[in-house]
Amino acid sequence: MKEKFLKILPYSGYVLFLSLGLLLFFVAAFLVVVVRTKDEQKITMPSVIGKNYIEVHNELQRLQLKVRLETMRIPEKTDGLVLAQSISAGKEVEAGSKIYLTVNIGFDRVTIPDLKGQDLKRARAVLEKVLAGDVYVPIQIAGITYVPSVGDEPVDTVIDQIPHAGKETHSGEKIYLLVTEGTSEKKASLLDNNRSLDKDLVGIPVPFAIDILQRKKIPYRLTEIKKSESREGSGLVATASLSATGATLTAFLHKAEEKLKYAYESVSYTIDDDDSYSAVLQYKDPLSGSEIKKEILTSQILKEDEQLNLMFFRGENVTLSLIGAKTGEAKVWKFQGKY
Repeated sequence: MKEKFLKILPYSGYVLFLSLGLLLFFVAAFLVVVVRTKDEQKITMPSVIGKNYIEVHNELQRLQLKVRLETMRIPEKTDGLVLAQSISAGKEVEAGSKIYLTVNIGFDRVTIPDLKGQDLKRARAVLEKVLAGDVYVPIQIAGITYVPSVGDEPVDTVIDQIPHAGKETHSGEKIYLLVTEGTSEKKASLLDNNRSLDKDLVGIPVPFAIDILQRKKIPYRLTEIKKSESREGSGLVATASLSATGATLTAFLHKAEEKLKYAYESVSYTIDDDDSYSAVLQYKDPLSGSEIKKEILTSQILKEDEQLNLMFFRGENVTLSLIGAKTGEAKVWKFQGKY
């Protein structure tokens, strides 16, 4: 009996070893299933139809959904409106699922025309019929700012525009014009005297306000740059006041998350030395390819430790230089528009 038990003992060891192996295998398999189930988090698909894609983008990213966009053009509906979603609202799906959204392109795509050098009547006619694909659409004028002519500049002529010529955009974007004062249009009161200058500067683009002040040889300070809640208000003068020492401005600015090709930029700099300073923008004209230099601050006395704020509208690549009359180059900023 003892000998028989000794013969069986090795086999029972093998059986025990196999049993333990199988137990470990099933435990490991169970853990894998549990971990995978845990990783495959279920989410409930929200309803995004009827909302603007910009509003729902962050929510879909938070849910770890992979969004793919398709477009459809219905001019009567709002640009950016979500028209359809490939996964029905309320359905449970795994995080990381792919969803297709159909987004409305409510506006025709256009290229901003070059209006500089054209008389205002002709510029208006051009904006009434801007080519968008195989049709013509109008572009609305957001505002016209009048400035006194300098040198041989003809009257009633567009000398600047925002956005710049060549920008690819949609027909819903409005354009601002800077026009030399003439007789065919009602004179702006700010051209006759400075009594209402502070009121007339409010609501116009900062570069145009600066142009007016530069032409009238009025020194200015941009004392505050406020956050703009909308893209439409970005770059506009918020408040303006005039005193014996010059003009004081505040402005709105909307900072886009992406680096846009056409945008307002602002800089702040603490002056190192007492001097007379000028600020010069330098860029290449996208249409002619020629180098352009434009002063946005001219021979203005600034004191040591004074805070200087500047704002301008740029196209793609721009260099801004701050130069002291005695001290030379104080600071250089370079900006690049990527998208």
